[in-house]
Amino acid sequence: MKLKENPLVTALVGGSTTKLDSRIAFFGQADKLSCHLMKVRSLVKESELKEELVTIVSTLSSIMGEVAGSKFRLSEKEVEWMVSLVNKYQENGGKLTKFVIPGQNVVSADIHIARCVTREVELAYAKVYVDHNGSDYIFEYLNKLSTLLFAIALKYE
Repeated sequence: MKLKENPLVTALVGGSTTKLDSRIAFFGQADKLSCHLMKVRSLVKESELKEELVTIVSTLSSIMGEVAGSKFRLSEKEVEWMVSLVNKYQENGGKLTKFVIPGQNVVSADIHIARCVTREVELAYAKVYVDHNGSDYIFEYLNKLSTLLFAIALKYE
């Protein structure tokens, strides 16, 4: 077997990018988040929430495409949809009156893990934003996604 001439070069983002590029780190974090969200989808019972999670994972895939250079651009529409979900789940979850110990059961624990991974994705995107003139809409979407997951987790506590 012949080894690659330079093992740091990746086929992603046009084939001449190294694995040290901030976009590659972002892709790994976003992929991990998608997996966690689909695991959560397998645990929840509500069909509406299942559909919302699939839409979120699909949007994450589109965001990864945008970061890789595709023509897709996340817009205000997707951010507004995310904000509407946050409002919906916060209204249904009641008021937060005390500190929450995350993960009182398997479902809420997995939702909280997805929330924490969302924060890691947001931090990875911060580097992409600086290095590659990123999108404010992506930042806002990821930020609201972690808020959404917190609200959903409270519903399951």
